[in-house]
Amino acid sequence: MLALMARHYRLLAKALIAVAIIRIALYLSTYRKISRAIKLRQTSSASRTPAYLAVWAVQHASRVVPAASCLTRALALQYLLARDGQESIIRVGVAQTPARGFHAHAWVLQDENVLIGGNEEDLSRFTPIVDLPTKAA
Repeated sequence: MLALMARHYRLLAKALIAVAIIRIALYLSTYRKISRAIKLRQTSSASRTPAYLAVWAVQHASRVVPAASCLTRALALQYLLARDGQESIIRVGVAQTPARGFHAHAWVLQDENVLIGGNEEDLSRFTPIVDLPTKAA
């Protein structure tokens, strides 16, 4: 684990900064405004970070940022992917269960594969209400 962290310290630092800034931005603004800003930051990069490394970095960075919710992690991952020219979709869904009542959840898809936010089985109980793609529709 330490060898991986040493090899990818820049990516981990970028993820930590992204998670922290997005956490603060969500406190001050709305997720739609942040999502629009991420679309504006999308670039086309010749050197792409593999998506699994970006996921790893966001998951570890979010451990040290207080109250880094699923939406915070999803937006941070989408930002990192967009900076590398990779498209993704944040899907927000809602569910109602006896244990938790009504609640919402966000996860990131790339090529219809879930990158962060749970597995297909867990996410099947959520009814999608909005998709936030990096590419303008």
